[in-house]
Amino acid sequence: MKNRKGKDISRRDFVKAAAIGIGATSVFTGAGVAEAIVKVPKKWDQEFDVVILGAGGAGLAAAIEARDRGAKTVVLEKMPVVGGSTIICGGALAFAGTDLQEQKNVKDSKELLYKDLMTVGENMNDPVLVQAYVDNQMETYHWLKKIGVKFTSLSIASGMSVPRAHQVIPSDALKVLTDTVKEKGAQIVMETSGTKLAMDEKTGRIRGVIAERKGKKVAYGARKGVILASGGFSLNRELVAKFVPHMAKARALVGPGCNGDGLKMAWAYGADFKDMPYIKATFGYHPESKSTKERAHIYYKGAIIVNKEGKRFVNESISYKLLGDAALAQTDAMGFSVWDAAIKEAAKGDALAPVDQLEKLGLLYIAPTIGELASKMGVPAQTLEESVTEYNANVENGTDPLGRKTLVAGFGKPVKIEKPPFYAFKSTGVILGTYGGLNINAKAQVLDIFGEAIPGLYAAGEVTGGVHGAAYMTGTAFGKAVIFGRLAGKYAAA
Repeated sequence: MKNRKGKDISRRDFVKAAAIGIGATSVFTGAGVAEAIVKVPKKWDQEFDVVILGAGGAGLAAAIEARDRGAKTVVLEKMPVVGGSTIICGGALAFAGTDLQEQKNVKDSKELLYKDLMTVGENMNDPVLVQAYVDNQMETYHWLKKIGVKFTSLSIASGMSVPRAHQVIPSDALKVLTDTVKEKGAQIVMETSGTKLAMDEKTGRIRGVIAERKGKKVAYGARKGVILASGGFSLNRELVAKFVPHMAKARALVGPGCNGDGLKMAWAYGADFKDMPYIKATFGYHPESKSTKERAHIYYKGAIIVNKEGKRFVNESISYKLLGDAALAQTDAMGFSVWDAAIKEAAKGDALAPVDQLEKLGLLYIAPTIGELASKMGVPAQTLEESVTEYNANVENGTDPLGRKTLVAGFGKPVKIEKPPFYAFKSTGVILGTYGGLNINAKAQVLDIFGEAIPGLYAAGEVTGGVHGAAYMTGTAFGKAVIFGRLAGKYAAA
């Protein structure tokens, strides 16, 4: 890069200039750049080859990969338990061309996965990162199976033209990852929060992490690299309001440590961001949901979505992120999924539409007629009856004023809602992750605002952006965490 006089300057010079206040602005509320920059201490309290922040899916995958390359590795986790947002996620990973798909006669490919990812992302995602996801996904699938992760089912979900949501039980998968990290000899240090990155002023390389443990500062040196796998920032209302103001009041259902720590630490060194305007809420969650189990994406099985006035307002086959936008614009930010007995039967065994479980929890409205269902829902009976009648006629004629032509993405045909009993599930949009974040390259290196890699700094998982773009395919959050976690561990340990 060059300064105003045309003289070459480095990112290191840029950061140093900012640190002493030359044209610097505040990096985040409460701390200026000068306060966020840290020099390498004279002596590290502990020194490793690779230091990883965050013990979720991305951090644990990175630790395994780094250890496999002989790097002395430590994972710092600020919470008292491992898992981050991974432990409360839906448990789907998006893979293409697997043996599980072959067993189900599902024809999929890398090329189709790439096409679907770019389509659902409205081509706003980074093609380089999407290609990196695609190129590494099959190897990662086999790697997960090799270390003992069990895939329990296969289903279709948001953004997919064919079924490719490979289901795992998150807690079981995390146990496998955690046990493998320990077996490989990497350390996991709990209740230790990274606060700042330390930079070698001479080289501009990130050389370690200043952390806080039990009220004391601990300096962890990283001879080869620091990996940020610290999750998103859904719980930091100030940051959410800064980047996506219309989402500032939306509920968040994420890991308890998602406060944007890693984002801010990298920001202090000029890190760039991707996909920040596209952070969205996922539709399909009960307004009082306390876990990801209290949700149903049954609209992808054929349900329609109506508002509190009893009217359809959206094409139900689009990404549930876009459905979230549409629902948040309705009265009380609310929508109801409405379906019948035939659709309920079609949903059996689908982990993303656990209607039997929701019925046991007492969260469904059930009635023998649409009019009685409307009464239980608290919506105008005549309007709901007209909405269902009109929809059924559209299905028969192959037309829909809202544009629904499939069940989800390019898969499946809409079906009528006509077989009693009838069901409804009250839903809203909930933030399950921020999806936008640090700009990285295909080696998981963090890039600065000039597009240059920040030496010694890597990132993976929810703290990063670029893979999703404007919307989101089910299974790519967990998927990118493991895929890019492995890439970060590989290149940081090199």
